[in-house]
Amino acid sequence: MKRLSAVMIAAFVLMNLTFIVFHEYLDDVSGEAVESEISVFESFIDDSICDDEFDAVEKLDSDVSLNWIHGEGSSLAGQQRAEKLGADSCSQWRNGEALENSTTIPSLAKLTLSVDVVATEENDETTTTDITQSAGLLLEVEIEPLVDLAESLNLRWYVTVDHTPVGNGTADDVVLHYGWSSSFYHQAGNTTNWTQVIDSERLAEDGIPFTINDLWRLEVTVMLVDDLNATISGIDHAQVQTLDRIPNIAGMFPVILLVIAIVAGLVIIVRQDYQREVGLPLLTGTLRYIKKEWIAEVKVTAGKYDLTIKGASATLPWKMSRIPKQQLVPAGTSRNFSVKLRSTEEINEAETHWEVEVDELGGWVLDLKLPVHKIE
Repeated sequence: MKRLSAVMIAAFVLMNLTFIVFHEYLDDVSGEAVESEISVFESFIDDSICDDEFDAVEKLDSDVSLNWIHGEGSSLAGQQRAEKLGADSCSQWRNGEALENSTTIPSLAKLTLSVDVVATEENDETTTTDITQSAGLLLEVEIEPLVDLAESLNLRWYVTVDHTPVGNGTADDVVLHYGWSSSFYHQAGNTTNWTQVIDSERLAEDGIPFTINDLWRLEVTVMLVDDLNATISGIDHAQVQTLDRIPNIAGMFPVILLVIAIVAGLVIIVRQDYQREVGLPLLTGTLRYIKKEWIAEVKVTAGKYDLTIKGASATLPWKMSRIPKQQLVPAGTSRNFSVKLRSTEEINEAETHWEVEVDELGGWVLDLKLPVHKIE
């Protein structure tokens, strides 16, 4: 109870400090989590810019455009994307599919993106157009899977630039920077707060004009893309904010230290709970009626620590025989057990209890309900 109160107080203080420090600096540039209403138009443009081919395609203001340079001057990422889609020069794709066969983006995950320019302070001013005055772009994405996601889904981010020279003209929404990450939770309801800083030197190497007068030309898009079939399962995008809304990092340094101290305290408080969560094993199983016998098929997957199965039992009217004992399951591995059960009544599930000893966490009794599947 004392731990819960401390967490609530610290969280409240942290929330108010964050609001006080940042509210006068930052605009809300996050997306509106309407993945299914946003379409992504990917175009592969050459020196002709392909204007005539794309004029007939209707787009909404909320839609995203990603223009990849195709042919001479193309990036490796653009070449890989064209190969994955089977795209030719001056071809256009919607939501990872050909225009004539395209469908809406399925809302398998909710992405919420915010983009800030991280600036440094020099002589109490941040009005210079020198590119060295800015540290880079800070991308923050909240990833909330709505269903269990395939492991082949990766988070990809793109920085596009308007009025980019292409051939003898200019084009908007040209992809000049690209990256990907698989470091996020894929399980439904398990939210990841993902961050990435793209420093100004890397942006300059990619040909992105990162000065005060050019920030309005930049837009960032994040998507969940399947490596196997190029489909898109989530999206958000944000325009880069202008410099008059950039937080002054040096001026906020003392408060940032205080916030860090509070966060460190919260980490210490919840560390034990986290250790228990990652250290305890996962139990799964089912109960089958095979040749007039009830057979429980149980899989034990160890967490971060080794464990030893000390014994097992079942709630009446079920009784368990041939109980596994002193069975070692090393960390990160799984073992399967088949156990016979008997019952004097016919019910839809059997409730079992497994006594385990987990290294560094001690003894535990874990409950496992086994649904009944009859196989005559």
